[in-house]
Amino acid sequence: MTMAKTSTAWQDGLKAASTARGMRFVSGTPYLIDDVYITTLTAWFLGPTQDGLGHRVEWRVEIKPLRVDALLWEAFMPDTTMGPRMQLNRRINGAFRVRPLVIAEGITPVEPGAESDMAGALDAFEAARNDFIAAHPDEASFASAIEDRPGAGQSRELVLLITALLAADRPADAARVADEAIARGETGSMGRVVDVLKYLAAYAKGPEAYAAFEASLVPTHTMQILRETTPSSAHELRSEHYVGRFGHHLSSMDGSDPWAVILDEIPPAGADGYSGLRYLQAAGTAERMIVEVCRPDTEVPGSAVRSVVGRGGKGEGTVEFVLPRSTEVVGTHEVFDADEAAAMFERFYRAGDIGDGYTLRAVERFDPS
Repeated sequence: MTMAKTSTAWQDGLKAASTARGMRFVSGTPYLIDDVYITTLTAWFLGPTQDGLGHRVEWRVEIKPLRVDALLWEAFMPDTTMGPRMQLNRRINGAFRVRPLVIAEGITPVEPGAESDMAGALDAFEAARNDFIAAHPDEASFASAIEDRPGAGQSRELVLLITALLAADRPADAARVADEAIARGETGSMGRVVDVLKYLAAYAKGPEAYAAFEASLVPTHTMQILRETTPSSAHELRSEHYVGRFGHHLSSMDGSDPWAVILDEIPPAGADGYSGLRYLQAAGTAERMIVEVCRPDTEVPGSAVRSVVGRGGKGEGTVEFVLPRSTEVVGTHEVFDADEAAAMFERFYRAGDIGDGYTLRAVERFDPS
């Protein structure tokens, strides 16, 4: 019998054996649901190995409160509508679900011709589930059990811990755990606009905080990376969440791929014409680049001016930049390296200006049409 046929026979036997014990079966996974928990038996059929292991089944028993997934979805994807069947599938093997707690695991040898014999694993499932639920009958005791685990604060279990605290009606503790993890640079391994931990932290703090968080997800800038022989790229940024990798992008410039970085400030809603035109751009190489800033002209409403940035005072001589789409001549005091430019980009991103001590040489005016 081939490995594929053996695995299929075992899978069919697992389904028959688990359903005979009153378990349900979906996507190859036996499970039980009660008023509080969903408990699953995840198993893999494996063939012989070179080190002497024969046919075997590796399995683990996992459990989580039903509410943790519902809370994750409410915080992380509130606009997604799911019917009961989709919710069940997501709880067991969906992309956006809370990883359950492993309460038992093991290996069951399988003899040739008896691939479907899973009695040992199913017995272990029933024992582990019954013992755990007897010791932790509700969401509050489950949350306490998770808190006491050595790995509770690690990335793999952070989402489980935070949603368990929410399910136990402990939002202040959930917010604290999420904020501390974010401050440490931890992630929850799920992201839409930003990492899932930020969604959960805001949700735990209540509707007002969550509304403010949602507002912070509106893009504030766009960043373009221009390349000559490979595709250019553009990214939406949100100043409250994007930590900034301007130094990386600027130090990667080689005059071709890439040769320019442009950071545009997105005009606020209702801005008309050029009144909101504001950007910072750099072109050249990491060692030598031109930096230009465009911002509204305060003396001529609706207009904007693009200027070459220079250091205070005037340098001696000029420098010619041969760029992929133009040739520029600037003063020596108007040449920067990646480190200096990165500081300007960060300042422009956070505060809307490039800082003090720079000169601006106007080179182009944009007037409203």
